[in-house]
Amino acid sequence: MRTVMAVAAVLGGLCWIAALWVAPLGAVGAVLLALAVVGAGAGLASRSATWLRVIAGVCFLGLVASVLLLLRDAADDGAILTAAGVTATLVGVVVLSRGPTHAHRGSHAA
Repeated sequence: MRTVMAVAAVLGGLCWIAALWVAPLGAVGAVLLALAVVGAGAGLASRSATWLRVIAGVCFLGLVASVLLLLRDAADDGAILTAAGVTATLVGVVVLSRGPTHAHRGSHAA
């Protein structure tokens, strides 16, 4: 699941960067980045509580969207979306480069 979210972040970020020249890619990028942000937010909650993961994911999406809207009002719209696209792409690449993670099985797991 983590890999899917990282790929969505990379593709969505690239879409937002390319949206400077091809406007419809902005909407595609928004959907992909929303998927990545919801997944990142869900990863902040315990795996045993699915309902909590859903709430955390949706709330994290709301937080990120609020910050982006605030920044878009304060600065150039295209520059903010491009910067967000670059950031999402870099974060996605870093997550993908780390490889698969293994769940820890206790406080002394190796």
